[in-house]
Amino acid sequence: NVTPLGAGGSYTATEYLVAGFTMLQADFGARWQLIGGARAEYSDVLVRAQPTIGALSTTNPTYTDVLPALALTFRPSPDVAIRLSASQTLSRPEYRELAPIQYREVLGFDNVLGNPDLKRALVQNYDARWEWYPRVGEVFSVAMFVKRFSDPIERVYRGSSGTRIITFVNALGADNVGVEVEGRKSLGFLGDRLENLTLSANATVMRSEIRIAGSSLAVTNGQRRMVGQAPYVLNAGLTWTSFTGAGSATLLYNVVGPRITDAGEVPLPDVIERERHVVDLSFRFPVASWLSARVDAKNLLDAPYRLEQGPVTRERYRVGRGFTVGLSWQP
Repeated sequence: NVTPLGAGGSYTATEYLVAGFTMLQADFGARWQLIGGARAEYSDVLVRAQPTIGALSTTNPTYTDVLPALALTFRPSPDVAIRLSASQTLSRPEYRELAPIQYREVLGFDNVLGNPDLKRALVQNYDARWEWYPRVGEVFSVAMFVKRFSDPIERVYRGSSGTRIITFVNALGADNVGVEVEGRKSLGFLGDRLENLTLSANATVMRSEIRIAGSSLAVTNGQRRMVGQAPYVLNAGLTWTSFTGAGSATLLYNVVGPRITDAGEVPLPDVIERERHVVDLSFRFPVASWLSARVDAKNLLDAPYRLEQGPVTRERYRVGRGFTVGLSWQP
């Protein structure tokens, strides 16, 4: 049974998923490897929603999908690998996105309304990667990827004369193209004193573009990135490990470029979450032969979250720094 609530209503959801897959691996000599297969699945989702005022509504999307995948690996030498892959995946809407129930978010107090007409999104993935392993524990790789979306789900900030409402809609399609560089290197080549230090980093630069024409979207900006897609992501880390391996210290850094959280519907501009720099620090060290300790310090910069809509700062808040101390006992 679904009971209406004063906060906007309630819903129940049931999902059935039946799936099977097949995979084939073939090696051609010592240098070539081919892996191919496909996953077939049938999904049946039933969402029953009861608004505070109005009749019970039922949403029951069903799909039968075949998701093929193919990966080819070539090893021109023992420490180098070239990988090519193609696959199709999908993304289903969440239950709350399908339920036509209005609720209020804890942060920002925006009213959110589900859309029972949402379709699942299909994604075609194409990747090419070059990998080099100069030494044990070291790697350097460069990858290019292309993703083509059909019916991607977009979170939209609706333009209305009354209470502001966020909802979910399907765009016609979208493309996402990017390059990823990753590396992990011991600093021992700079001197014996730095042998215990390892520097690691990965950076992704991407460009995405939504396709609106032919869809029901009336967004303010039809030439923009996909909702949630940042133009760049950077992670870096510096790790010290003792000669015995019992102690270690790691310094981590992360930044994600500005991204659209809600696409603005005419005449409202998009809501953008600004970039935020994050630094974490972690220690592991022995206390006794049977006891070890760890100390973690997270979000040391405590940079604020900032969401802007045009010239207006919609939200700005901090979550604070976090410190954790733990002990591990091993007899």
